[in-house]
Amino acid sequence: MTTPAALSPQEIADLIGMSRRQVYRWIKREELPTRQIDGQHRITESMLAGKVGEEMAREVFQRAGERRSGEEDG
Repeated sequence: MTTPAALSPQEIADLIGMSRRQVYRWIKREELPTRQIDGQHRITESMLAGKVGEEMAREVFQRAGERRSGEEDG
């Protein structure tokens, strides 16, 4: 399993169990920094940790890696 370098707002929302709209509110209010890559928001683990804490951010990125590994396997 490889932990992803960055996730989309939709992936963050799915993994935390909240709405995509709420993640975009955090971005709009500058509560959650992002990087724009090809016009798309991308969020790193350290960026997310600033909003939800290091433990939660680590868990979210680990689950994302597991999810992606599962998609590649099957």
